[in-house]
Amino acid sequence: MKDKVRHFGFVERIQNRQFQKLFFKNWLQVFLCIVLPLVLCISIVWSFSKQSLLREMDTAADRSTGNTLATLNTLLEEVYNSLENQMLNERVQTFLRMERTEPQKYEYIAAVNGVQDVLDKDYRENLHYSLDVYTEVGDYVISVLHKAQSYSRFSDKNLVETFYSLLDENPGQNTFADVRSVYQGEMEADRRIFTFYWARFVGGGKKAFASISVDVEKVIEYITNNHDRIQGAYLILDKNNQVLLDTAHQMNDQYVDLPEDPDISAITSLINGQQMRISWMSMDRFGWKCVQMVPMEEYERSSNQQQKLVMIILLLGVVAAVVLSYGTTCRLFRPVEAILRLLENPSEQVRVGDEDGEIQYMLVSILELFQKNVTLEQEMLDRVVALRRARAKALQEQMTPHFLNNVLQAINWTAITETGSENSVTSQSLILLADILCTAKAQKTNITTVSEEIEYTRKFVELECLRYGPNIHCSYMIEPAVQQMPIPCISLQTLVENSISHGLQPRKASGNIYISIHALEQSGLHICVEDDGVGIAQVKISEIFDMLQKEYIYVGEHLGIINLFQRFRLIYGEKCEFDIRRSEYGGACVEIKTPRLPEWWIQGSDK
Repeated sequence: MKDKVRHFGFVERIQNRQFQKLFFKNWLQVFLCIVLPLVLCISIVWSFSKQSLLREMDTAADRSTGNTLATLNTLLEEVYNSLENQMLNERVQTFLRMERTEPQKYEYIAAVNGVQDVLDKDYRENLHYSLDVYTEVGDYVISVLHKAQSYSRFSDKNLVETFYSLLDENPGQNTFADVRSVYQGEMEADRRIFTFYWARFVGGGKKAFASISVDVEKVIEYITNNHDRIQGAYLILDKNNQVLLDTAHQMNDQYVDLPEDPDISAITSLINGQQMRISWMSMDRFGWKCVQMVPMEEYERSSNQQQKLVMIILLLGVVAAVVLSYGTTCRLFRPVEAILRLLENPSEQVRVGDEDGEIQYMLVSILELFQKNVTLEQEMLDRVVALRRARAKALQEQMTPHFLNNVLQAINWTAITETGSENSVTSQSLILLADILCTAKAQKTNITTVSEEIEYTRKFVELECLRYGPNIHCSYMIEPAVQQMPIPCISLQTLVENSISHGLQPRKASGNIYISIHALEQSGLHICVEDDGVGIAQVKISEIFDMLQKEYIYVGEHLGIINLFQRFRLIYGEKCEFDIRRSEYGGACVEIKTPRLPEWWIQGSDK
């Protein structure tokens, strides 16, 4: 193997799954920590920029709308000042009250000519379409455009009809206005004009008015300068939001939906398939509104440019994150490369340059770990061999009870042959001992049931009675609920044997043993074995508990009970309680309280 680590190529790195995971992790960190915050900041700036641009549009629109509104209000003020002067003129007032006769009198003709002179003087050709005066008394019209004639011969009858219509719609008012169309002939389109009225009652319920008609096109020229669609359009809306004037000639007589909230003065709305920014202000008369509509094309164009800029920055950020992540991953992956090479051939020492001292340290550590693993593997093999030997010995020990049972059966037949009776004490003792050995052989685990342990204990007591005589009596007080509960094997037998050996035997093996078992909370057991024997000294009790604290097996007196306590402590843990005291019957009392048996002990006993 070469002295230096051969680095992976680009394709090998990309195909390596560990490199892919490390690369993706680094890319994600770079993107989340650098690129994403940058894009979020740009997006926030973009959002504020859009709002700022919209505010600038609204500010410019308010300024422009305010200027146009001032111009229109000045125009209306001039129109109505002119109408007021006409209505206050003595010649006009005289004409409005004069009756007309046929043939006309000189006085009437002179009054008509006087009114005609007044109208001609007020006429402005660059703005007005016509100035008119009408009186219902003489049913006569004087007009700058149509001169003087009776209403029956007057061609622009829409002038008077509109007056009566507006008079009915606006009761109690003497000034009103509306836009109307004037027929220009078959070869020309109808002309739209504003007509402003000043009404007066002239006696006998008769009505009269003076009006000024203004050409809409001239008004448009008056309020706009080099107007085009990009700059937007100005509208004049009536109180019902119907379009009276549209400088772009696209929305005449249409309705514009404006909010009623007085705090709102600008909205964005779709008009004729195009997004428009609409701002408006109220005019001084008639509840009219001056509206400016600016196409959102420029705003959207600017927003789109900013959006493209954000996307370009995001793309560049992603590319930069990829490049940075690849470089970082390559550097971080170098130890992995060295380790992989070492794993391919761990028997050879891999060397890297001095500049990579940390990698050399890692490789040396891995080689040492290999040596430790080899050692641990050998130790594991040795332990497996020892385990197999232990299992072989355990199998051999399983044969011992079977052999002893056969020997006891042979001795029993010999005893029967010599005594000539199957009920001799020797024969019964051999049968009980063989039965106890069979029971012990059947118990393959450390756990049995209370009922089985009671049965085992009964057989042991019978055997002891054959040994010491019939004066040993054992009583059982077993709660029915605990019959099938788990209990360590040969536990009651050990306690009973302890009572017989240390309590009753000194009294010529005569006395009583009391066994009680009942359930505790959470499936624990309360085991109590008492006798009326000679008892046990407190010094011996303290010695037993001192021995119980030691880990090694105590050899000496009371070995069985110490062994039993240690078994209970191993099975149930530190929560298992033991007590040895003087019994109320005069002898010794051994009491054990256990918690619930751990589930893994029960499962192990079922296998």
